[in-house]
Amino acid sequence: MIAYLAATVVLTSQLSAQSDTATRLRGLAISSFNGRPLSGVLVAVPAVHKFVVTDSTGMFSLAGLPDGFLKVRVSYEGRDTEEYEFELRDGHTTRIAVLLDTNAVDLAPLVVEAQHPDRWRDLGGFFARRKWYRGFARFFTREEIERSRPLKISTLLAGERILTRCFDGCRPTRFSRGRLCAVPISVNGMPFREENYDRIAVEDVTGVEVYRGITPFGLSYGMALALTSSVWQNDPFNSTGTCGSVLIWTR
Repeated sequence: MIAYLAATVVLTSQLSAQSDTATRLRGLAISSFNGRPLSGVLVAVPAVHKFVVTDSTGMFSLAGLPDGFLKVRVSYEGRDTEEYEFELRDGHTTRIAVLLDTNAVDLAPLVVEAQHPDRWRDLGGFFARRKWYRGFARFFTREEIERSRPLKISTLLAGERILTRCFDGCRPTRFSRGRLCAVPISVNGMPFREENYDRIAVEDVTGVEVYRGITPFGLSYGMALALTSSVWQNDPFNSTGTCGSVLIWTR
């Protein structure tokens, strides 16, 4: 069986070393299919001939690196990704996360700079928030989506009691605190027309976040575009912002 690989190398934070003045690269490799740690992932810095293999927890660490811009290469099961450039600062530890999709049809690496989980709008942010907000939101990984086999996105959302209703336009809605309210939907961090989200092929969806109440501020800030978008921050159906939201991430 041929394993296909896609990798997302994500810069998650840069923290000052307290007692160690070495320039260091640390991180975690996880599966973008289910969020589980991946062992045996090779992380290399070719320019200085250094590499490390992730352990059983998916962790890795490289010390004694020079400061400046260095390229990182990731390999897994004989498959190499492109090189990703990071700026390493003298005496600091740069933390990265490596997301690997072994079921991808081809290599589709994506390099993003990480932010606080509330403002991190990509699949890396999805898994970060999955740890932070597990008790306040429902997170569907690619593994869970394939297991439940929904015919379309609205089928998946119906299980969370979100249904599209049409009156003065069609909107995804749910009952919250005894009233019907609109639920904003975004795709890959951008507002999406609610009447169109079922056009997204289920097999292209890598993660879905369903918030039952107030959405983390950074994820909803600045998303209200117009009444034709799926976000109505001034809409009487969602005037308090407590109706939740749906964030969809695709390949």
